[in-house]
Amino acid sequence: MKIILRIFLYGSILALLYYLIRIDYVAFEKLQINYLFVAVSMIFLFLGFVFSAISWKVILKLHNVHISVKQSIVSHGLPTFTKYIPGRVWTILGRAALIQDKEKSVKFLSFISFKEQLIYLCLGFLISIYPMLKTPEIRSYSGLIILLSLAMFLVLFSKSLHKLFEVIWNKVFKKKISIPLIEKKEFIIISWYILFYWILWSVGFYFLLYSVFGNVPLHYAFAFPLSVSLGLISIIFPGGIGVREGVITLFLVSNGIQPEIAVSFSILSRLWFVAGEILIFITALALRKKS
Repeated sequence: MKIILRIFLYGSILALLYYLIRIDYVAFEKLQINYLFVAVSMIFLFLGFVFSAISWKVILKLHNVHISVKQSIVSHGLPTFTKYIPGRVWTILGRAALIQDKEKSVKFLSFISFKEQLIYLCLGFLISIYPMLKTPEIRSYSGLIILLSLAMFLVLFSKSLHKLFEVIWNKVFKKKISIPLIEKKEFIIISWYILFYWILWSVGFYFLLYSVFGNVPLHYAFAFPLSVSLGLISIIFPGGIGVREGVITLFLVSNGIQPEIAVSFSILSRLWFVAGEILIFITALALRKKS
């Protein structure tokens, strides 16, 4: 199991390197960047990653699985690059595999991990409604996000609709699917932690925007949750590659930013987030070696 996990982790790093090689760095020549604000944005980005690890610890505790903060950072941080391997299953399995033992199977822990990812996605879509409503050019699409958010909440919290969705899915796709049913108490507790790191990332994204465009409206910050949420549901593209950048570009252009500058910033925002992933990975690696 350890050998497979190592191959799995090294493969994710190679996938990330392949993605970075494909990036056109020439695009940044069109941007004037204030690196002081970039540094500030990195602090909020890294704190967001730390609290996302704590969120993982909390949802495990709600299922009577107890790990330390150090273990949560290690198990959450080491497989962070697995999102660049095609298929969302690797992101869910990665952190579960790192804490599994005789009493806690990978299947059970993966189910918890999947549940937290669904709550994370639901809240991401809810936050995304705000910047869409504030942007007239894309306001008409906000209805789709509202309907999608409502549908997800009903499927995750209503037992009858939950079963109906699974039955329809199994008949249409001829493949069994098991969607977690989330209790209200569980959702309320974990939501505070998830909302907090969504806010940290959004603040960090705002400072990144400020480093390029100067003073911009506050709702621009929440274009980040919108891009990440839409990227998460794009099964074909590993890590939401292309989708996040496209959403950010569309949002900025809709708010009057020149297309070339918007595209360049979207690529910068991806590298910014990758830098945060590298930081949490190095932190997790150092904590693992120390323990």
